Amino acid sequence: MPKIVSSSVVSSSDHAIKPEDQPKSLHVYYCLCSEFALVIDADLRQLPRRRTDNAIIVSNVRRTYKLTAEAGECVLLKRRDGYEKQFRYHCPRCQLVIAYEMNEHRKSGPYTYVLDGALTENQGHAPANAIIDVLPISSTTTSTTITSAS
Repeated sequence: MPKIVSSSVVSSSDHAIKPEDQPKSLHVYYCLCSEFALVIDADLRQLPRRRTDNAIIVSNVRRTYKLTAEAGECVLLKRRDGYEKQFRYHCPRCQLVIAYEMNEHRKSGPYTYVLDGALTENQGHAPANAIIDVLPISSTTTSTTITSAS
């Protein structure tokens, strides 16, 4: 009969882990259509918000995150104190706008703004602040698309 050899290693430490050395938990957020949209090192509910549109302010310097969104259109909005240019990002599945930045290239500015109610922690469940009512289209409502001729 062959000889059976086994070994095991047991390791233990009584060294306390400092709070700053503990691994940070990641928070995962989904679009309203259940598509994965954002993973970030902070709870979005704890981050500051813009006064103008209540969007969540994500610092591109202080936060580690991955936004899974496609670059969309550039929109010029009229605000009380002037104009604001937004480079929008939308869900690759349903095209819902979920975030925007003030600079053209992703993470090139100081902040990324996540629209209020666009993301949820629970896949398949809309957050309470999401607009989920369907509004009827009035016959007096008109839509105009402006295109530039090249």
